[in-house]
Amino acid sequence: MIVSLLRLLIAIVVAVFVGKLVSKVKLPSILGWLIAGMLLGPHAFALVNQDILDAAWYENSVHILECGVGLMIGTELVWNKIKKSGKSIIITTLTQSLGTFLFVSFVFGVVFYMSDIPFYLAFVFGGIALATAPAPALSIVREFKTEGPVTNTLIPMAALDDIVGCIVFFTTIAIVAGNLSAGDLPAYMIALVVILPLVIGVVVGLLAGIVLKKEKDTKATLITLLIMILVASAVGFIFNNYVLPKPILNFMLIGMAFSATFANMVSEKRLEQIMHGFNPVLGVAMIVVILNLGAPLDYHLIAGAGLFTAIYIIARACGKYFGAYFGSSITKAPVTVKKYLGFTLLPHSGVSLVFTGIAVSVLAAPAPECAQIVQGTIAAAAVINEIIAVIMAKKGFEWSGEMQGEEIVSVSDTAYPVITISRQHGSGGRQVARKLAQSLNIEFYDHEIIEMAASSSDIDKELFDHGDNEGYGSLQYDLSSGVQNFSLNDKIFLHQANVIRNLVKKGPCVIVGRCADFVLKGRKNVIKVFIYADLDERKQRIEHVYKEAKGKALDKIEKTDKQRASYYEHYTGKKFGEMTNYDMCLNSSLIGIDGCVDIIKTLYMEKTKS
Repeated sequence: MIVSLLRLLIAIVVAVFVGKLVSKVKLPSILGWLIAGMLLGPHAFALVNQDILDAAWYENSVHILECGVGLMIGTELVWNKIKKSGKSIIITTLTQSLGTFLFVSFVFGVVFYMSDIPFYLAFVFGGIALATAPAPALSIVREFKTEGPVTNTLIPMAALDDIVGCIVFFTTIAIVAGNLSAGDLPAYMIALVVILPLVIGVVVGLLAGIVLKKEKDTKATLITLLIMILVASAVGFIFNNYVLPKPILNFMLIGMAFSATFANMVSEKRLEQIMHGFNPVLGVAMIVVILNLGAPLDYHLIAGAGLFTAIYIIARACGKYFGAYFGSSITKAPVTVKKYLGFTLLPHSGVSLVFTGIAVSVLAAPAPECAQIVQGTIAAAAVINEIIAVIMAKKGFEWSGEMQGEEIVSVSDTAYPVITISRQHGSGGRQVARKLAQSLNIEFYDHEIIEMAASSSDIDKELFDHGDNEGYGSLQYDLSSGVQNFSLNDKIFLHQANVIRNLVKKGPCVIVGRCADFVLKGRKNVIKVFIYADLDERKQRIEHVYKEAKGKALDKIEKTDKQRASYYEHYTGKKFGEMTNYDMCLNSSLIGIDGCVDIIKTLYMEKTKS
């Protein structure tokens, strides 16, 4: 078992690495995890061999992790959020989701009838096809700061789409599983496939909600949540192994019901805190679950799934586009939503791969040939469709005119200059900015941006305070962000970006940090400054101004600079401190604080005259 555990750990490390490589080409990390599983599984390099996949400890561990992965969807099913979405978004979500399910099911019903393949498999394909993975589209929203009707419709639709997808898929798979095992299970057991996991999840979720309501620190909250996940899984194991005639429970469904229950019992602020601590664990769980899906895949099946894959991608795209078009039409949504929303809904990997794993596990014993068809078709579609879908999603935003680069900025907004100041830690950049604002008699914004963003959001202010200290690019952050549609840090960044864009409309100002130079890239009259200084002088300033202990000043400088650089590069795609990103880079050690102020002030006055 020790050797098997070591093999699995190596596989997880390889999956993380492949996920990072895939994300470099703007594709979801989850695709990298799937590919890693396929390459490391029994049909290729066999690092994760069949003995591991069949081991009881492995299967039980995966079930527990599946329960944890259920939190990714369940915590989105908050009734207050759903109510805020509005009738038109709910209707459009239903038309594009159900439209895709019906159209894909119909197309494959015809294809499978002609190919002498069981007809029920068409509905399995339809149930998988309706799932949308909004993460790629939402990453475009984040990167290009898109703004407009399409963006405003897509963001709340992400969670609603998961709800509809889960209801339709699990209902479909329960009916299929019931029919396939009709000879082995009594009729009432078919209903239990869906109902019992929900009951278990809700009961344990009620207990969790009572416990998690109380404010605790991050560590205590995480321990409590993990214990409750183990309790929910343990109840599932008891029913699977001792009560039911055969193991039929879906542990992801238990996790979804469990998390949806406690998510509706705690405040939105508390829920953000709970998930903020759990996301790295969720990342590990997701990697193992997707590895488990990819490992049994035979790449020969993918290579031979050409026709079905092509039909699947085209049929799903038609269902999504025309379903969104129809829903937008009957709700009288803006023309851009009607024409272009469908393109942003094309990304597919994520929940769909999880659905595929569930479908394959249900079909593997009673209909192995059907399981192979599902595996080959969806795995190939996941790779091919995602490449096409990311391109089309970006085009959808471009055609709708919501890319920030195409934003029309009024003359009044650019009649006066705005100054953004980025700085090395300890360089005196904040002091330069404050003195400059006082000298010019214009507004100065630094921590005020956090205050304003926090006041206009339900997110805890403490999370805003540490938003740029999250270790972007670290393994922990990769695990957190790789599983989310829209991470907490992304929400914080967007809130701050909106505050910055609104502040510059009020008049000339000086803004410190917060990637303001990038947020205002669509504005013409912006003076972008970077302040740096010699290391010795920075250490002295840290010790005297910030009262840092002498022996710790250097570590503090290196840590803060690294965090700022990672944050800046994550959200802008540019290198922090690189001179081509700024209009001027000033050495405060050489010029002095007042000298920096005078130089920037001179440029400001010149800009004001022109």
